[in-house]
Amino acid sequence: MGVRGTHAVIYLPHLRHNLREIRRRVGEGRMVCAAVKADAYGHGAVRVGRVLVEEGVEMLGVATPEEGAELVEAGVGARVLLLGLTDGAGLELAVEAGVELAVGDREYVREVVRVARAKGRRVRVHVEVDTGMGRTGCAPEEAVGVVEEVEGAGVLELAGMWTHFPSSDEADDGFTEAQVERFLQVVGRVRARGISPGLLHAANSGGIIGHPPSWLDMVRPGISLYGYYPSEEQERTLSLLPVMEFVSQVVFLKKVRKGTPVSYGRTWRAPRDTWIATVAAGYADGYSRLLSSRAEVLIRGRRYPVVGRVCMDQFMVDVGPHLEVARYDRVVLFGPDPAGPSAEELARLVGTIPYEITCAVSRRVPRVYVEESPYLSGGSSSAHRGGLTR
Repeated sequence: MGVRGTHAVIYLPHLRHNLREIRRRVGEGRMVCAAVKADAYGHGAVRVGRVLVEEGVEMLGVATPEEGAELVEAGVGARVLLLGLTDGAGLELAVEAGVELAVGDREYVREVVRVARAKGRRVRVHVEVDTGMGRTGCAPEEAVGVVEEVEGAGVLELAGMWTHFPSSDEADDGFTEAQVERFLQVVGRVRARGISPGLLHAANSGGIIGHPPSWLDMVRPGISLYGYYPSEEQERTLSLLPVMEFVSQVVFLKKVRKGTPVSYGRTWRAPRDTWIATVAAGYADGYSRLLSSRAEVLIRGRRYPVVGRVCMDQFMVDVGPHLEVARYDRVVLFGPDPAGPSAEELARLVGTIPYEITCAVSRRVPRVYVEESPYLSGGSSSAHRGGLTR
């Protein structure tokens, strides 16, 4: 069976390249917990996880127990850390799978203890300290008490302590530096009680790129692994290559006269006699309806505008009065090609972030994993986009 014309090419050499760039930045001696939650930001968690482990990644970060269990059942071979919180049933699944758990308050620690005892398991936990994210984790003044609850449980191992940054991707962000300082003060108080805090980790992609004091024992890259900067404010200190190329194909061509309306609502009318190409992808595939009459696509190395509203399964492109496009031509919706749009460009058009663009590519879109890339020259580190120099 052939691959559907609308599919996502996952360039594994780009993934390896980005990981090596991150290691070059933070130093080979630091551990890496690679964020593969949300199906590896839409790239496919199991396959991506296997490649990262082959490249020496020690830990994989997930958001749900199901994500963690999937990796364990697939035999990916790395430690798995559940960064999100869950309920009793979720804890049972995670504990049975041997997933390490984030904890942030005494009540949740006691729930983990209950499940661990019921399953006859010893569970590694990482205590989260809320130094400014305001989402989960204990307040700094509560951290020692939570750690002591872990230490006294008998069935838990304090594997680490961590915090998370809300604005590490902002330019001149003194708040992140203050968070690191608060976190290390908490760690100091834990050590003063004679307790080893385990692995210390804080740096997300923004921290890796802009805040060396946050690197500590382990870093947790997310979007940078997949080829994009977390924001356009940060200095481009890494050479990143987008890993995903979202492609489709032309399935119909029609010549229309000036004034002809195209797509639902008749929001666009041809400004001249022209050819309209219908592309076999839509918002059900993850190509946002917000891109209607705003985005461009790449066909035969040339950009063409999307016209009219994006439909559930198709959208239309104005390919001009002189037809240079054929049925079944490949259409690049976003990806690493310097000539075409990137996820960063599409995010800018609709007022979001590249994370959402790649995560939105739906499960009905096949992922095609490739080991060769036309965008890497002889395995060199020259890159582009995701925000870099070519």
